[in-house]
Amino acid sequence: MEFNNIKKQEVKTKYVRIRFLDTHKFSEVEVPVYIKKGDFIVVESEKGEEVVLVLGNTVPQEQKVKFKRKANKKDIEQFDKNEEEAKKYFEICKELAEKFGLKMNLLKSYIPLDKSKVFFYYTAESRVDFRELVKELAKRIKTRIQMMQVGVRDGVQLAGAVGICGHQCCCNLFLDKFDTVSVEMLEEQNLPPTPAKFTGICGRLMCCLAFEKDNYSIRNNLPEIGSVVSIEGKNLTVKSYDFIKEEVVFIDEEGNNISYSFDYLESLGINRESGCSNCSGCQTKNSFVEIINEH
Repeated sequence: MEFNNIKKQEVKTKYVRIRFLDTHKFSEVEVPVYIKKGDFIVVESEKGEEVVLVLGNTVPQEQKVKFKRKANKKDIEQFDKNEEEAKKYFEICKELAEKFGLKMNLLKSYIPLDKSKVFFYYTAESRVDFRELVKELAKRIKTRIQMMQVGVRDGVQLAGAVGICGHQCCCNLFLDKFDTVSVEMLEEQNLPPTPAKFTGICGRLMCCLAFEKDNYSIRNNLPEIGSVVSIEGKNLTVKSYDFIKEEVVFIDEEGNNISYSFDYLESLGINRESGCSNCSGCQTKNSFVEIINEH
C-alpha cells in the first residue's frame, strides 16, 4: 500500500473568543471544532506560550495569537506552578522598587507557560528609570525580565476591583475596549455636572457612562428646552426631558406640567426645528422662560 498517496484529513476549524489570564484582555483565535466554551487552551502569543480561557464562538477575525493545543493536565500544573513562582518574584520586585525609591505601582507578575520571560505590570504617573531595578532583579531571579507599564484603566482591569455600585468593575468583568468617556456625557444623560460623583476606582470617569450614550442621541431630535411649541391648540414651553419614561415635560400658560411621549411628538412632527428657539426672543417665549425659572 502506498501511504504517500493518502491525503491527511483536513481538520475543521472555527473561531473562538479567548481571555488572557494575566491582563484579562480579549482576543480571537482559530481552533479545531472540538474546542468548546469553558475549555483552557494553549496559544502562542507575543509573550510566549500561554494558557487562555475559551469564552465561546465568534466570527472570523484577524488573528493575533496561534492555537497550539488544548491544555492538558501537565499544562495546568505548570501554569499553577508558574503562578506561585510569579508571586515570589512580585515580592522581590516590590522590595527592590522601594529600595531604589521608584514611584511606580506594581500590579502583578506573570510567567508564561514556556517560562521565556517574567513580566511585571505596573502603573506610574511619569516615566520610571528602572535600569538598576532590572539589573538587581535579574541577579536575584536569573530570568529574562520585561517591565510592562499599563494605563490606570488597564491596571484596574488587570488587578480587579469593586466599583462604587458594589459590583465587580466592568473592565475586569467583560469590557473588551475602553470607550472615550467625557464630562459632556453627564449633561446628555441629565446627570449633575459633578465629575467627582461619577469617578471610578481608576480615577477616571466611569466606563458605564458610555453604555447608554446611543440611547440619548434622540435628544438631537427633540424640541430644545425653553422653546415654545403648539400642541393640541396650546402653546407649551419645553421644560425638561425624561429619558427613562421617554417623555418631554412641558409647561402650559398656567404653569402646569404636561408630559408627552417621544413617539407622540414624533407623530405630530414636532422636533428641534419645530419651536421658536432660534428667534431673538419674543415676548411670548420670554414669559414662558420666566415660568420655567420660577418652577
